Amino acid sequence: MKVTEKCDIYSFGVVLLELITGKPPVQPLEQGGDLVNWVRRSIRNMIPTIEMFDARLDTNDKRTVHEMSLVLKIALFCTSNSPASRPTMREVVAMITEARGSSSLSSSSITSETPLEEANSSKGMYLHIHTHTHTHFSAISELFAILI
Repeated sequence: MKVTEKCDIYSFGVVLLELITGKPPVQPLEQGGDLVNWVRRSIRNMIPTIEMFDARLDTNDKRTVHEMSLVLKIALFCTSNSPASRPTMREVVAMITEARGSSSLSSSSITSETPLEEANSSKGMYLHIHTHTHTHFSAISELFAILI
């Protein structure tokens, strides 16, 4: 297998999933197998996204849940089955930056009770995240500030 940027993007998506779920990338089969398939299976089974998040996170904070949901979408985009459908790292950084800037919940936003649909993975398609200014940064925003 040739290592490419698209392989790196997939790996980065797995790291994002590790951060938001608190689970290791590989688990025993009876616990779901690999993390990417566990998340996808959970979404297909209509598991509320809040149940996929690391139990150590403050899921009572709507901003945190909103940002975690956005990061979950980015991670799914990065771990698309088709390498050609994965974003570039520049696009990933832009999406994370936009997610950090997003704090207000619009009516079309994901809620903690709504399972995510897989991100649209057409080649060149960006996961569009609406930005809003805010002064509050949750723990995950601070973590991403360190990462980028």
